[in-house]
Amino acid sequence: MKFFWKIFFTTMFVSVICVTLSGYIMINSNFQSQLESEVDTAKDYCGIVLYSLENPFKNIDFDIFTTSEMNENERNDIVGQVVQSISINNMNQKIAYCVVDKYQNIVFSSLDVALDKTMIDSLCDSNMGWTIKKTDKNVYVQTISAVVLLDSPFYIETVRDVTHVFDNQRAQYELMIKIILAMMIFAGALTFIISKLLMRRIIALTEITKRISDGILSERAIPQGQDEITLLSENFNHMTDRLEEKMNELKNEAERKELFVGAFSHELKTPLTSIIGYSDLLRQKKMNATEQQICAEYIFTEGKRLETMSMRLLDLIVLKKQSIAPNPVVINVVLDEVKTMINPQLENSNIELVYDIEEGIIKMEAELMKTVFINVIDNARNAIEKSGTITVVGRKESNGYVITIQDTGKGMEAHELEKITNAFYMVDKSRSRKCGGAGLGLAISNEIVALHGFEIRFDSTINVGTTVTIVMGEPKV
Repeated sequence: MKFFWKIFFTTMFVSVICVTLSGYIMINSNFQSQLESEVDTAKDYCGIVLYSLENPFKNIDFDIFTTSEMNENERNDIVGQVVQSISINNMNQKIAYCVVDKYQNIVFSSLDVALDKTMIDSLCDSNMGWTIKKTDKNVYVQTISAVVLLDSPFYIETVRDVTHVFDNQRAQYELMIKIILAMMIFAGALTFIISKLLMRRIIALTEITKRISDGILSERAIPQGQDEITLLSENFNHMTDRLEEKMNELKNEAERKELFVGAFSHELKTPLTSIIGYSDLLRQKKMNATEQQICAEYIFTEGKRLETMSMRLLDLIVLKKQSIAPNPVVINVVLDEVKTMINPQLENSNIELVYDIEEGIIKMEAELMKTVFINVIDNARNAIEKSGTITVVGRKESNGYVITIQDTGKGMEAHELEKITNAFYMVDKSRSRKCGGAGLGLAISNEIVALHGFEIRFDSTINVGTTVTIVMGEPKV
């Protein structure tokens, strides 16, 4: 059963029970009060009759014979004659009563109804009792009181019709049932509307949950008021925020791993080219010991650089260890090593590399910055279609040591300059894929430069070329 119907039926059940119990208690209390009032009135009438009959018998002169000489019939006749001559009224209303002897024989009766006198057996002398008697049509309060007349016990009976009390109780029960039915209709409609209003926020929260389960993590509940549903909405939003954070972390983790694979394959190209080139020289060409030593040294250096670079890329991209350990290095030496590594590829592409480097000492992590220089020069090589020139200039300036790398390639549009540091973005996709690019070099270079606190800028003109400016920290000469 839905929670809405649970609320509805529970509310209706509690309402009906409360109204029924309240109505029953009120009706029964009113009935008991009316019945007690009628019983008291019946007792009063019985008392009036008793008092009215005792006095006349006290004043009768029985000297002509003694009561002990009377038999039962004579005594009953005398009592009947005396009683019959007495009219008893209360508030101009005649009181009907009955007189019976000790054997329950009726001596006199003005009652309209004849009821059994079994109650006499349980009465004591000079005692009054009452009971409720029901006939086929009416209900009566029967009162019987013991009295001594002519030195013999008699019993006075009065009867009061209380049918209206029971009829009133029955009418009130019927009215209560009608009220309960009307209340169920009215309260049911009202409860239905209120339950719908209360459940509206929960239903909205359920719909938001469905959308979130479909992957729309930006959905949030709107807290309203200060009740438990508001607290639930706030906790739900907090849970969704944490879920979105975790999902973004997983997504970023997957992207970092993908970036690492692409970056590693991208950065693997240049050292492998050098290693393969020098290995091929050792394999195909006869060399003296000195030349062999030089080739072996290049192969070893490139291998170690490849090892160091792969571990640093793993730390930066996959493990997200955003820290570096910069050391003072001679910028001329670093750029000369870059020239040695990149020059064979430039010669194969018929591209001239021009160096104009002013001496300086920069605090940086050399292997990572080599990756930046190689990426920028390699991108410049890819931008030159047939032949051209790449010029690398290093100067000490007031804002630090500035390196500019300028090519004579085809250049880029202004809107492309804004995207070239985005991962996997390539200006000329067909040419970049053909040349082995993955669109990750400048993205990684930009991150490495930022880790050092350096700045990298790009300026380009179509069919003229591109200039990359790298501003590094204050130089130490």
